[in-house]
Amino acid sequence: MHWQPGHRTWSPLAVEQPRTAPALPAWPVLALLWGMPVWWALGMLPFSTALMAVPMVAFLLRGGRVTLVPGALPWVAFVVWMLPCALMLDSIGQMVGFSVRFAQFGSVAVILVYVINARQSLTVQRVLSGLTFTWVFVIVGGYLGMLWPEMTLTHTIGQFLPGSMLQNQYVSDLVFPPFSEVQTPYGAAAPFLRPSAPFAYTNGWGAAIAILTPVAVASAIARRTARATIWLMVGIGAAIPPAIATTNRGLFVGLIVAVSYVLIRLLLRGKWIPFLWVGGLGAVLTIIFALSGFMNGIVERQETVDTTEGRGMLYEETFTRTLLSPVLGYGAPRPSYTSEISVGTQGMIWNAMFCFGFVGLALFAIFLVGGLLRTWSAPNVSALWLHSSIVAACVMAVFYGLDRHMLTICLVLGVMLRERYAEHSVYWNANPQLEVDAHAH
Repeated sequence: MHWQPGHRTWSPLAVEQPRTAPALPAWPVLALLWGMPVWWALGMLPFSTALMAVPMVAFLLRGGRVTLVPGALPWVAFVVWMLPCALMLDSIGQMVGFSVRFAQFGSVAVILVYVINARQSLTVQRVLSGLTFTWVFVIVGGYLGMLWPEMTLTHTIGQFLPGSMLQNQYVSDLVFPPFSEVQTPYGAAAPFLRPSAPFAYTNGWGAAIAILTPVAVASAIARRTARATIWLMVGIGAAIPPAIATTNRGLFVGLIVAVSYVLIRLLLRGKWIPFLWVGGLGAVLTIIFALSGFMNGIVERQETVDTTEGRGMLYEETFTRTLLSPVLGYGAPRPSYTSEISVGTQGMIWNAMFCFGFVGLALFAIFLVGGLLRTWSAPNVSALWLHSSIVAACVMAVFYGLDRHMLTICLVLGVMLRERYAEHSVYWNANPQLEVDAHAH
């Protein structure tokens, strides 16, 4: 591979293909995003990326040329590194869980490569529109969890899986998705009913909102229409009730960090009008959350379940035990010596470190933080909001698992990296434009 420092053009080593090779179709990726409600209803959401990666590999092989840009290889290397770490698994249940995660992460790596190479068909507009629809469906899922908190989808693909797979609680929660995470800690006056759909756990819902909301803002700004702005405001307003119901601290922290990041960058660039709009909207939302009793719900749950102290002890145990297997890790989470929560489950960086050793942690960090630094220029307000999505992901990675969110993260980073290094990008400049999508008509 050859990269010329100081130039945006990067010439990767690739297998030559005929100039007439057909463009990669967009439908495999669009089917993942726009088809999310169907995948979820069938209990196939955890397998959707693996299924759609199959035609993507076929199309990439047919084209005969695979282009990579700086910043993409660390995630591919992370997935490859998972294989030797599987040698540390010591039970059938761990092997089942590892297989599901490897299929997820491996297929996301394929999707990352695919979106980089499908620039002609998977335009920025198409990717952002699909991710915005995902954001809308996550909000809808929050209302499902509020209305029917104890409901679980049972007529799913899970009915056809062998019992050995369903004995793994992680797999069972994925194929029989609940509407809410019902928590009944000792001493609580009533169960905590926390919306989670379309994810198995409430933290997954909160992380999705924190990561996807900046993407929805970026999409609306790039469209430059009053209609897009109005629908964005409606979506943000609709997200508030389920967000409050989750009593999810991470969601709130992630959004604060993302908005604060955008405000600081706008201030440094002298973009006063966008700065005032974002600051005003942020202040209004903060007041709404404060008056809604959101913080009271968090305090009440914290008094019953001291998750802050518990996490601290779990993180300390995670690091200490990783020192005993620093290279390959343990392949999968293991029961804790002091907690009911398994070691290696509370945060993506801790999971990467415990399951795949310090090598896996380094590769993951290089991908996420490295991608953030490579796209630091974010030359316009839309790109800045897109960039803040990865900032939020970095925050979420400390205390939330991001397995189901790596698709969003890789799509966002894939689009930003490819536009950053494209020779002529109509999006990655001071006056961005969304490509005219001829296929949409």
